Amino acid sequence: MSRAVSPQPRDVARSADRALLRTLAAGTAGVVGDAFFRALVRQLAVAFEADVAFAAEVVDDAGERARVIASWQPGAQLPEGREFALAGTPGELLHDEDVVVVADGACARFPHDAYARRHGLDAYFAVALRGSDGRRIGHLGVQASHPFQPGASEIDDLQLFAARAAAELERRRHQQALRARELEVVASRARVVQAADEERRRIGRDLHDGAQQRLVALGHLLALARRKAGALPADVDHLLDQAAEQSRLASAELRELARGLHPAGLSERGLRPALEALAAASPLDVRLGALPERRLPDPIELTLYYVVAESLTNAVKYARATSVRVDVDLHAAEVVASVADDGRGGARAGGGSGLLGLGDRLHALGGTLAVESPPGAGTVVSARIPLAPWRDAREPFLEFGHEGDGGLGERLIGEILAGRKTVTVSLHRECELEGGTPRIDTRLPVLDHLGRRRATVEVTKVAVMPFEEIDEVVVEAESAGMRTVEEWRELQRRFYEGCRDEIALVLGEPGWRLTQEEPMVICWVRLVDTGKDAQRATGGAAHA
Repeated sequence: MSRAVSPQPRDVARSADRALLRTLAAGTAGVVGDAFFRALVRQLAVAFEADVAFAAEVVDDAGERARVIASWQPGAQLPEGREFALAGTPGELLHDEDVVVVADGACARFPHDAYARRHGLDAYFAVALRGSDGRRIGHLGVQASHPFQPGASEIDDLQLFAARAAAELERRRHQQALRARELEVVASRARVVQAADEERRRIGRDLHDGAQQRLVALGHLLALARRKAGALPADVDHLLDQAAEQSRLASAELRELARGLHPAGLSERGLRPALEALAAASPLDVRLGALPERRLPDPIELTLYYVVAESLTNAVKYARATSVRVDVDLHAAEVVASVADDGRGGARAGGGSGLLGLGDRLHALGGTLAVESPPGAGTVVSARIPLAPWRDAREPFLEFGHEGDGGLGERLIGEILAGRKTVTVSLHRECELEGGTPRIDTRLPVLDHLGRRRATVEVTKVAVMPFEEIDEVVVEAESAGMRTVEEWRELQRRFYEGCRDEIALVLGEPGWRLTQEEPMVICWVRLVDTGKDAQRATGGAAHA
């Protein structure tokens, strides 16, 4: 234990009646996980009248770096997610001690602790968190600008809560590991689906360019032979007619087979034209309702096409339907397709190989297939597919907000429409997945988190820099009203924490968190158009 004597230490050993223990117990009762850590550090800050209290977890094998998982700072700023080195701070004493107390003079004793010096935090009190195997996995810390000397009973009390905090931290890590394995399974399924789709596309292309073209050529040769042969015996003429007809039928069957493997033109023209062609070819009255305003990744578009095609086939063959309605709705984290007919109902999801195969495909994409078909009341086939695992560079866009963001996305879109927000900040690695950093003069549609087009902007300037290097000039134009860079950074951290799982899946990096070193793309933009009739954009990709 490291202690320093204060000239006039503030006596906080007033816990002879275990006031601290009761305060912590009451303040953290009934909460677990992140809520527990936030409640705990808040109670610690209040109990010690400290400038900052925090919980941190070790992030490297050597135990030399830590990351803040919860903090309470009425004065000094220590945001959640910030990583820091213990070397040069009082925290380095935790390598050898479970309890560290520097009652006064911390800034002079640790002159390289820039954070403490900047905020005048001269007193430090920390308790190590140890896992079930005895290794140090984090610590609880309290820092203040005034001297203080915790009493022995207060240290004992905090060590009791350190044991609970360590258990919560281990549980948190186990949950993260489980989530990471789930993300890896989803990513593996995505790769399998993409590989299978590519192979189907290749086979379909080979059939079209190979066997089908040969059959077409055969039909032409038969017609040429007939013309050159002149008058032929009736039986020979009949055989040539049969050969020409078989060639035509084989060509038609191959064409249908190739279309079944991969619909012609879907990748090039998109879902809407492909569904319009399906509707036109159906004997039923097919009405296309809601459809996405932007292109979706190939595996999703192909799956949605299969869902509609199979549903139309079943409506004709089994349901005795006269009309069908198709809707494809784009939501924040998923796309939902619905195909409803007015047939006799009574269908089952496992009733045929077609629906069974669709269910397997959707499961591989992390989605679900549902069939509602009460007898005599028609059939509704619904498919849900998550969007997070799929990104491509085909149709770039700027997206603002996410589910549960408290209206932040809407406010930012409003600032763009008002001309006050002229900069967007995005993850560079997301941009790389979608065609690279946007170029100057690129036009990008502005979408809300439901995929609705709200405006179009044009890129006028681009820069890439670490998150920690973004300065006041960028923040003022990006946020249109944030008072400080630190306030803006804290908002960004909360935003990315809210959609952390989705980004981790997109990046293929389980456990991803926004760090100071994360490269960001800064795009200066100008408003070009507003409303649903905004021109379709082309160019590099970005997200906000």
